[in-house]
Amino acid sequence: MTADPPDHVLAGIHEFGTTAFAYTANGQRFISGGFQGDIRIWDAATRRPLGEMRGHRLAVRAILPLPSGGFVSGGGDGRLILWHDGRIKVQRDGAAVTALTLFQGQVVSGHTDGRLRIWSADSLSALRDVPMDGSVVALSVQGAQLAVGLEDQIRVLGTDFTLRKTLATPHAPHDLQFSPDGRMLAAGSWFRLSVWDVASGTRRSIPTEHNGLLTSVAFSPDGRYLATLGRHTDSAIRLLDTTDFSVVKRYQAHELCGAVIRFSPDGRTLASGSDDESVRLHRIDQTRYSSKGAMPAAH
Repeated sequence: MTADPPDHVLAGIHEFGTTAFAYTANGQRFISGGFQGDIRIWDAATRRPLGEMRGHRLAVRAILPLPSGGFVSGGGDGRLILWHDGRIKVQRDGAAVTALTLFQGQVVSGHTDGRLRIWSADSLSALRDVPMDGSVVALSVQGAQLAVGLEDQIRVLGTDFTLRKTLATPHAPHDLQFSPDGRMLAAGSWFRLSVWDVASGTRRSIPTEHNGLLTSVAFSPDGRYLATLGRHTDSAIRLLDTTDFSVVKRYQAHELCGAVIRFSPDGRTLASGSDDESVRLHRIDQTRYSSKGAMPAAH
């Protein structure tokens, strides 16, 4: 099958692999993290590096830009670091970090020790500790809902961190993501895409063109598309129409296992990172294909 090449490749930027990636809210910059704990900041328009920082001893597993202009990084070494102007402002140490999100103006971190930890965004002061039944796999926020992906279930919490509902899953929900309207949750699994209707709790298991684990997924900001990234045997990138989850675009696979995929805030660029040490940028030309534009319920 024909697959388009990326529009730009940032090659060799993280030795042994790119492991984390995030755009700032205004889309002017993006931040990448690597397997050896290094972090780089980039100008999104020029794709030029703006700085490099080192604070983690192991792989960077999550990056969370903040409205203040700084960002938080979490690593497999258990370090949670608040960065400001390229310097470490605050560092906390604990269990390995698996995911980060911003919820109700507070930083929420997920950990391998089965805890959610809530921190102030300005100083990483510990505010709350919420026990989960098992290692936290992924976090996603939409409005007043916080979705916590565990190995065998998804818990949807309210603003007070109390349980609103539990969604069943036969597989760990890799890179769990809310749709922009909050009606759907999507996550990767082996060979298939899992999609939950949040209101009813029903789950669809959708076959894909991937030949292994879907390690990362991302909704476009307008909800029209869902991007998927493969890991083990294909590292391929597919763009799906969210009305019927048909493939509308194929992009060339990375040379090694895919790690993370994200849309820019304006929806015009799709960025992917991989074990091949690169970040690849794909321009989304919506005039070349079209989605029906509706967000279906997942039945």
